Amino acid sequence: MFGIGYWLTKHAQLHPSRVALVSPQRTYSYSDLNSEANKVAHALKGLGIKEGDRIAILAMNYPEFLTIFFGVAKIGAVQVSLNYRLTAPELVYQLQDSGARLLFVGSEQAAIIPALREGTKIEGVYVLEGESPAGCKTYSQLINGQADSDFETISWDKPLLIVYTSGTTGKPKGAMLTHANHFWNAMNDIIPLRFTADDCALTLLPLVHVGGLGLFTLPMLLLGGKVILPRKFDPDEAWTLIEKEKPTIVMGVPAVFQFLIGSPKFKTANASSVRAFYNGGDRCPLEAVQAFRGRGLPFGGGYGLTETSPTAFMMEPDDFKRGTSRLGFIGKAAFFNEARVMGGDGSTVAQGEIGELQLRGGNVFSGYWNKAEASQEAFTGDGWFRTGDLVSQDETGLTFVSGRSKEMFKSGGLNVYPAEVEVVLAQHAAVKEVCVIGVPDPKWNEVGKAIVAITSEANADELIKFCEGKLAAYKIPKSVVFVDALPRNSLGKVMRGELKAKYS
Repeated sequence: MFGIGYWLTKHAQLHPSRVALVSPQRTYSYSDLNSEANKVAHALKGLGIKEGDRIAILAMNYPEFLTIFFGVAKIGAVQVSLNYRLTAPELVYQLQDSGARLLFVGSEQAAIIPALREGTKIEGVYVLEGESPAGCKTYSQLINGQADSDFETISWDKPLLIVYTSGTTGKPKGAMLTHANHFWNAMNDIIPLRFTADDCALTLLPLVHVGGLGLFTLPMLLLGGKVILPRKFDPDEAWTLIEKEKPTIVMGVPAVFQFLIGSPKFKTANASSVRAFYNGGDRCPLEAVQAFRGRGLPFGGGYGLTETSPTAFMMEPDDFKRGTSRLGFIGKAAFFNEARVMGGDGSTVAQGEIGELQLRGGNVFSGYWNKAEASQEAFTGDGWFRTGDLVSQDETGLTFVSGRSKEMFKSGGLNVYPAEVEVVLAQHAAVKEVCVIGVPDPKWNEVGKAIVAITSEANADELIKFCEGKLAAYKIPKSVVFVDALPRNSLGKVMRGELKAKYS
């Protein structure tokens, strides 16, 4: 089967003038997008880039992110997507670990180029717009005068993308995703949400994360649909784009939806074109779902990880109402993805019971870059990927995430799932956000500690007492820490590792 560079080649042949991408800089037809990706590919080959070589990119949602991505794909090279919220030392590690030869950088990140060059063996740095620092060139200089002829197709089993996982302990690992992984991910999105070439996705998530690419940028470009790509997420701008460009699907994470609700445009913006606002990345507060529903806007959600490209679970529109009735909703296993829920003894758990979610399918990654032992540990002996996420399923297959297996702690020998405790504490009128961790205790081995941000006055005793009668005694936190806000990563997930390091 063909690699994803073929997608643009074919669409440019079939309907060259159809709009593919709308960005603040310009609008690209499929012919434009394919032509520029070809120029990137020719330029990279001219620099001696070969199949399998790594090319890194550190940028916000520039349209050039996609022309580089497809250019890399057309010659069989591998893109390394770097998170622009990381520090220079963190980025240096990923550049060194991946062995990237070239680096593309957005203007917002240009200031750290000297630190990245000093600490790595990068051969060349290209700035996507604006003036280039000393020793660098611009993207325009790179592609200027290059041919725009197409290439022979790459086999879809070749690696295409390395994305580093944000592990809570130790160094991050680079998940390797193939062309085929991205194809099957796209199919896992297209089938349940019934996408066609008439659909249009508003991409609010960063492309440096696999969610920004897979949900739903690449599925749209596979179908010949349209992608709206703002440089970065701004809630007011997002509502303006929804009214102007009329997307049919809007993907977000809980933090994105909270910001959209907080925008003054939330109550008045015309969002009638949107067939679904769709959650992923973390457990979405039910209050956010209800806020969208209160405006008559459809709201669903799914589930995935970097290692699954990312789509593993999806919710079909017919299940939106019932499927979002409980916190942790993720729908059902995607069409080309198998799932099972396993107990600690290696047996399948009964319906309704909590167990570890394990997955397999064409969307599941091939392993971690240069980490053979970690790659082996990620899979069971019979080939299922261990997600580390704890879930339960109802009689119809609707699935709900309870938390991470590493988040669970035992108090007096009994399992405590932080998500269950967090749901209760979040119901207190003063609680804005909460994270529960296990901390050492001389009597019970571990007990819960709640880290809480509040909107009005409350004290620890009040919050602990609030849990009485709603949770078993062993689940109730024994202490409370008040903070201004919980630390979150660039996808809005609470950084539990940071909280455990500080408060446990």
